[in-house]
Amino acid sequence: MQVTVTTRHIEQSRAEHLRTHILRKIKRVERYIRAERNPSEVKVVLSMEKFRNIAEIFVNSGDLKTTSTVEADDMRSAIDRAIDSIIKQLKRLTEKKIKTKRRIGMRSKEEIASLSRSQQSSTIEDDTYNIRVEKTQSKPMSVEEAILQLKISGMDFLVFLNSESGMINVVYKRKGGGLGLVTPR
Repeated sequence: MQVTVTTRHIEQSRAEHLRTHILRKIKRVERYIRAERNPSEVKVVLSMEKFRNIAEIFVNSGDLKTTSTVEADDMRSAIDRAIDSIIKQLKRLTEKKIKTKRRIGMRSKEEIASLSRSQQSSTIEDDTYNIRVEKTQSKPMSVEEAILQLKISGMDFLVFLNSESGMINVVYKRKGGGLGLVTPR
């Protein structure tokens, strides 16, 4: 983890003491950042303006980005409060990621189980497949309406109920730039 400390309007000797204080306290932040996976960077800006001591901390580690700005009477208390704020934010973000992963995992397991129950004859023996199921409303529309809807939505394909034949059809974008239509026999 790369730590950069910038001081503004602070004496050099005091800045060195504050730098060691920051490096000692920033170790608490390392618990919430996986530095081996994501190169992480912490920027600390300490500034003193008249009677205000301001500590700003920016943490950037892969997809985790947090910022904290604290103003206090004493610089050490400003640093401590800013680090506590960063830790609180990182906890919240990591818990949110874990909950999202668990929810997606549970949902996909349920969908795979229901898919396997409904289609007993076709089983997948290799566990390397990752199946994402999307449920859509297939409204009755003509092919022209489906093409227009495909262009508006920006998706690669559109499943729709053909109003002329009463069958489910798929309109898709081809690699060459054209469009394709899949109809059942």
